[in-house]
Amino acid sequence: MSSSSSSSSSQYIIPDLLQSWPWPRVTNDMLDEVRGEALEWVRSLDLFEPRQFQKFEACDFNLLASFIGPLESKAHLRVACDLMNFYFAFDEYTDVASREEAKKIANDVMDAFRRRPLEPSSSKITEMARQFFIRTVEAVGEDSPAIAQFIADFDAYTTAVIQEADDRSEGRVRTVQDYFELRRDTCGAKPSFSFFALGLNMPTEVFEHPVILSLVESATDLISITNDMHSYGLEHSRGLDGHNVITSIMYEHQLDLQGALYWLASYSEKTIAKFLSDKNSLPSWGAEVDASVKEYVDRLGRCVRGYDAWSYETNRYYGNNGLNIRQTRKITLQPRSTGYISRNQMTASIA
Repeated sequence: MSSSSSSSSSQYIIPDLLQSWPWPRVTNDMLDEVRGEALEWVRSLDLFEPRQFQKFEACDFNLLASFIGPLESKAHLRVACDLMNFYFAFDEYTDVASREEAKKIANDVMDAFRRRPLEPSSSKITEMARQFFIRTVEAVGEDSPAIAQFIADFDAYTTAVIQEADDRSEGRVRTVQDYFELRRDTCGAKPSFSFFALGLNMPTEVFEHPVILSLVESATDLISITNDMHSYGLEHSRGLDGHNVITSIMYEHQLDLQGALYWLASYSEKTIAKFLSDKNSLPSWGAEVDASVKEYVDRLGRCVRGYDAWSYETNRYYGNNGLNIRQTRKITLQPRSTGYISRNQMTASIA
């Protein structure tokens, strides 16, 4: 099945997928103090050419970190910013990589997380991972269960990203169910959740409990579909819309673009109901752990809302038009264009 998708009309209406989500938009008021140093750090790594760095800066991944990260301290916000900036760079590099190149990038990054080597790496993206994770552990302390969970989740994420690269090179469009199974790992939500659990000192049994796993899956699905809805136009313009739930829905259910979005709105309502039901049926692990679990579930809720809020407030998906789109819900598909990084830059950087 080819991954090129078309719709009968270039204008469409996006639903409010989180209409009944009880968490409000919350931002970290320390962002202005942290944004500059976080951007300066990315600049110092020389990952992008100057013109592309300006596009990167306009995306404002630090704003996303302020919406979804812990509110404890400036150090917590800084490592949340680093994580969001790292995701983007990793995503851009693997988007233009072959399977073997993506595998090399992923293996080197995982090694930097596991070993936290003191010596710098010659690969820019690996060096970014190394510096970021050392700074993280300094900020949150040695929380072994959450660190182990983050590394496992990030490993699943990198493996899924390689599979996504395969799907893309083969022009494969998955069924909706198949797509969700891969997307739960490619969207990066699970490692974000375990990352934001760092410092809560929840035992491994909490991470592995069926109700927690179900909450994480629902929150992941909500972030996936929210992100796919907002990024569809951008991905369509860059010819990357084969790996998007909207494309899978259109193919499997024989719907046009608008019909696929209505299908998504219905899926979202069911997923929200499941999350809230799970939240009400959490077991008890004792007062101290329960307080951490409550905070963790709250962070999941804030993450889901934050990704949606940021999608309108960044230039990444809608240029300067995001706030207007949030009001009108109307979108026009843009013509095809190119990404932030070329294959040549990617290969030179990881050589």
